[in-house]
Amino acid sequence: MIIGATIIAGLAIIIYWAVLIKSSGDKNYNHPSGFILVLVLSAMGLLVWSTTSDRPRYSYSLNENPVAISIAFDLSPSMLAIPDPSVSTETQTRFERGRERLSELFREMEDRQENIIVSMSGFTEKAQVILGWESNITQINEMLDFVISPELFTSTGTSIEAAINALAGSFNTLPQNLRDKSHKIGILVSDGEDTLPYSYLEYAVEKVETSSFDMITLQTGLLGENEGVPEYGEFGEFLHFTPMSGRLFTVPNVDTMMQLSQIDSHRGLYVRAESPESVDRMLRFIGGADSGTGNIDKSAAILLWLFLIISLIFARLMV
Repeated sequence: MIIGATIIAGLAIIIYWAVLIKSSGDKNYNHPSGFILVLVLSAMGLLVWSTTSDRPRYSYSLNENPVAISIAFDLSPSMLAIPDPSVSTETQTRFERGRERLSELFREMEDRQENIIVSMSGFTEKAQVILGWESNITQINEMLDFVISPELFTSTGTSIEAAINALAGSFNTLPQNLRDKSHKIGILVSDGEDTLPYSYLEYAVEKVETSSFDMITLQTGLLGENEGVPEYGEFGEFLHFTPMSGRLFTVPNVDTMMQLSQIDSHRGLYVRAESPESVDRMLRFIGGADSGTGNIDKSAAILLWLFLIISLIFARLMV
């Protein structure tokens, strides 16, 4: 309706200038030049373009190049670590911090009406698929809130290689029509601690190098405070930290997470779950923020061109 009204108004102005006033016999009337008419038509065209470009999308198809996001979530016991309650105000576990960032990411993408499809695996020493490819963001967040948990698996080790193999393998299970068309993103959520020998990381890096997905490593774990796995009393009171491998505190492995995100042949991003900018950075990396920033830039360009056109019209009329 807005487009139609704009076109009708433009035609009315042209007819008024070109036909009615000229036929009225007013000798003092100066017929507008073609230059003025071109400017007016340009302004009307910009208005039409602005209404179409700002129109929201209410539906879309998964065949239109969706973003395929595969998540490997660390569910080992170290993800239950928290800072010492007597010296820190942080009460969330590493697992909860990582889960919250993912939930925020998907809520933002839902608000932006991004076309995504998501798969999720959990891993300790081995990896298992928890959620097959799903495009319903509400169901994805329900899985994060009610199903994903470090208590889900019984094994206690951690294998980053198993996580990377799970990410790479998940993209092979995409529907056939999406394997070549989708933009593939792998997200590794972990504190980076690996109980396997360091040499196994080389195989994980090689796997990423030979795969076709971009890599985000979402690091959990505070760097400036000691964190341990808590043990609570009968009434939920903190008693002490549980020793793990002879240590009370567990230290995030930043080098491992950064190495997996800094492979020369791939796009990669390293973010920290404790950083307030982590979700915005992931959105920009994935491309989910393009729609928002693009609309701002497009609107600014339209306003600038309209200002220039109106200025030229006034300058011409004042001559």
